[in-house]
Amino acid sequence: MRLVYMTALALLISSPALASGGGKKSEKGKSNRIKAEWTIKNDVIPEYKIPDPSQSLRSVDIPVVVAPISIDGHLVNYAFLAIRVVLDDNVDAWKMRSKAHFMRDAILRTAHKYPFGKDGARTEVDEERVLPLIREAIAPWVSKQQIDHIEFLSIDMLNG
Repeated sequence: MRLVYMTALALLISSPALASGGGKKSEKGKSNRIKAEWTIKNDVIPEYKIPDPSQSLRSVDIPVVVAPISIDGHLVNYAFLAIRVVLDDNVDAWKMRSKAHFMRDAILRTAHKYPFGKDGARTEVDEERVLPLIREAIAPWVSKQQIDHIEFLSIDMLNG
């Protein structure tokens, strides 16, 4: 019985080494491990607006909304939008923040109903047309009089 326990302990201790391949060298002298190489291209990093601290106290940040981009009714891309709704000074931001998930859902439904992309563009969001759509979508939770402005903290999408 003692032999069984000792064998089990030995296997338990050596399992990670066996699972990792043991670092054995192949015939050509190379390790059997795959080396990941990452490259960062400066032109691919999305722009991000640094939030104004005074606005963050009176704003509601909508978690990332994934909006489809279509051309002539065909899906060509997705836009990942981080949206900030800046409220008037007299509005309780905490009360509005508790409704952020409802606002996100309404914006997502609007994004699927009306295209958010510029006409014929695969990688651009028509901000001038989209902002009134967002304002209309969140109207059941935040009235137009309670909103100072709406801004995009970031717009990210695949280049292609």
